[in-house]
Amino acid sequence: MELTQGPVTGELPPALLPIEEHGMKLLVDIQHGHKTGYYLDQRDSRLATRRYVENKRVLNCFSYTGGFAVSALMGGCSQVVSVDTSQEALDIARQNVELNKLDLSKAEFVRDDVFKLLRTYRDRGEKFDVIVMDPPKFVENKSQLMGACRGYKDINMLAIQLLNEDGILLTFSCSGLMTSDLFQKIIADAAIDAGRDVQFIEQFRQAADHPVIATYPEGLYLKGFACRVM
Repeated sequence: MELTQGPVTGELPPALLPIEEHGMKLLVDIQHGHKTGYYLDQRDSRLATRRYVENKRVLNCFSYTGGFAVSALMGGCSQVVSVDTSQEALDIARQNVELNKLDLSKAEFVRDDVFKLLRTYRDRGEKFDVIVMDPPKFVENKSQLMGACRGYKDINMLAIQLLNEDGILLTFSCSGLMTSDLFQKIIADAAIDAGRDVQFIEQFRQAADHPVIATYPEGLYLKGFACRVM
């Protein structure tokens, strides 16, 4: 059977569909974007970001189309640097900043590999007040879990090293096989390797319209923490 792609009924939506979320206007690429074109499950976390960013320098890792960046700017950050490997996603992120009539001079968009760039920033002494770490899924099955743990530990260690005293790390995992307890332990171990102390000050999960069935605990796939790094 030949695979086809297109609408079941009606017409295709525009290339970039405007939506609203917590006072933000955002353009969504439904046809070619990841999943639905926008990570709706993170909307509560994006709103929570505003509590931590006023007058702060923010690094937004795996930024995609800039939802966290726009929210940080609305929260009054002094600068937000968004990093992603997709130039198309970064272009939409820039449009989203402009769409909300926010100060574009406070937003920087960097196309690069996050792991590589974090090491570059560390080696040249860059520092941030807040880092958002929202990577894609690192683990698809149990055989990949140990490798994923190493990846999460490495990337969070690098982030912790880049944070100023009393900086905030907002870090997430969308891997269903990664339990909240295991993820918390990984962050704690990353802090030890970075030579810093960490306080867990807030916990996040997927938005309420992504419920978890009692017989399928892996359905609680999205978990995150706000960590104060000392």
